[in-house]
Amino acid sequence: MCGRFAIATPHFSRIEDVLGITFQAVQPRYNIAPTQNIPIIRQCEHGYELTELRWGLIPFWSKSPTTEYSTFNARIETVATKPAFRGPFHTRRCLIPASGLYEWKQEGGGKKQPYYITGEGDEGIAMAGLWDEWRDSSGFKLASCTILVGPANGLIAPIHDRLAIILPESAYATWLDPNTSIEHARALLHPYPADQMRCWPVSTAVNQARNNTPELIKPL
Repeated sequence: MCGRFAIATPHFSRIEDVLGITFQAVQPRYNIAPTQNIPIIRQCEHGYELTELRWGLIPFWSKSPTTEYSTFNARIETVATKPAFRGPFHTRRCLIPASGLYEWKQEGGGKKQPYYITGEGDEGIAMAGLWDEWRDSSGFKLASCTILVGPANGLIAPIHDRLAIILPESAYATWLDPNTSIEHARALLHPYPADQMRCWPVSTAVNQARNNTPELIKPL
């Protein structure tokens, strides 16, 4: 699963270079949690846009802007069939930029040690996401999103058995294109190469979502 991540820089230079566009700066955040608004990149009529959506997808057909189910992650094994995700998986795909994400390793005595996971460089990562828009009869709109997760690679497996789907640069445009077929989109969803990632243990201060400082991503 992916339940926390960080954005340590105001610009997504790697993604901007690949897509050929410059986005507005964002506020660095070091402990982003579900139900918060998060930046996402999606394809629109005039190209690509960076916007903020609520993390925790509410499908357009929902009777209310809430759900009793956990929708901040979508499993790649069922994303094409689950009612909440199958529509967005067809045409409403997005990138969720990050500097890195957190996972927790179960240790002795019930203790869980948080780890920070990132790419091999400092350019950040782009996680595969889906978005949707819910509306009520008055015209109120709630745009929301989810992060796709799949099996962990060899580096992360000793920490956690699941990991967010991190896309390679070559897949950005294809994933964002609403005309990309389901079969082609599904083929992009595999574990990110372990030799292109780094991870290290970090302070348990990240366990509290209210904590939001650069120290959270520093190695112990």
